[in-house]
Amino acid sequence: MLLDDYAEDREKLLLALRRQGVRRWVPAQLVRDAILHCNWRIERATGMESGLLGLCDAEARAVRVPVDFRQRLRVPETATAVMNETLAHELGHIRLHARQMVEQTIKKRVWEREADDYARVFLVPLVTLMTRFPMRKLLEAETPPQRWAQLLRLACEFRVTGWFLADTLEMYGLARIEPTRRRVELLPRAHELARRFAFARLA
Repeated sequence: MLLDDYAEDREKLLLALRRQGVRRWVPAQLVRDAILHCNWRIERATGMESGLLGLCDAEARAVRVPVDFRQRLRVPETATAVMNETLAHELGHIRLHARQMVEQTIKKRVWEREADDYARVFLVPLVTLMTRFPMRKLLEAETPPQRWAQLLRLACEFRVTGWFLADTLEMYGLARIEPTRRRVELLPRAHELARRFAFARLA
């Protein structure tokens, strides 16, 4: 599936939730509802493998997260954002791989990459991203510290971590990121999309 397919699936899910009266400001606030809408449940589990933050049990139709989730993080203060990212990743498995996961005992490595991309598309919709004020400020920023500061502001708005948003910008072809050096190099596509969406708002 392509990113557009993931976006279409996200919109179907969000529409179904809106019809149930469930509305929120950003998709991160809806990821739990989306999992429950798929007739899966979310459980806190003990005895999960060290370093594992989430697990899909397709036969039990359950997403499991460790009871010590926060303690497993290098930066415990990011627990809410990382939980959003983890649940969105597992939602990706539910939407893309649930049937195959029941039929096959060995998870395919490509499934993880696909679930990562699904999570990014679900949590940070491209149109919403391009129309956010911090994105405009990011495009206008002239220095690396200014760009990095706006990236972190965007991450806060979408309720994800800066690392996750950096990966999302790269996935959409909007930027090259060096997180360890806090450098954001915007690509021509970012400016092209910004102009396109600005014209669309004026039309």
